[in-house]
Amino acid sequence: MEISLFSTLVNTSGAHAKACISEFTKLDLSPGQPKVLSRLLKQEGYLQKELAGLCGVEPATMTVLLNAMEKKGMIRKETSHVSGGKRAFRIYLTDEGRTLAEKVDRIIQEVQETALAGFSEEEKELLVSLNARIVENLSK
Repeated sequence: MEISLFSTLVNTSGAHAKACISEFTKLDLSPGQPKVLSRLLKQEGYLQKELAGLCGVEPATMTVLLNAMEKKGMIRKETSHVSGGKRAFRIYLTDEGRTLAEKVDRIIQEVQETALAGFSEEEKELLVSLNARIVENLSK
């Protein structure tokens, strides 16, 4: 039996996404928004461009995401001056956004606990480490 990395990763990603997305939809969150909320819950004040990089999306995609989130009252933008006198936005959660981000974080933790049920701590660490190496290898 040949092990297919492609099939394994697609199936794992699909199952994980299905478990998360069904819960995120109940919160009226579009794809991409949970990732932004989760990142901002850990640290606020990222420049919009930095946030795009951390979330693995193009800056233009981040602009669309943040504009929709701002309209829904999840985030606020503060003008910041960066090198060369250019203007950029720093992104912060509103109270409503923080509440949503905390719900997203709980969903992420619950799905993680379900996904890793029966795994030892060593297996969990190895799984994360191996996946990080795959991402590193493919990012070269």
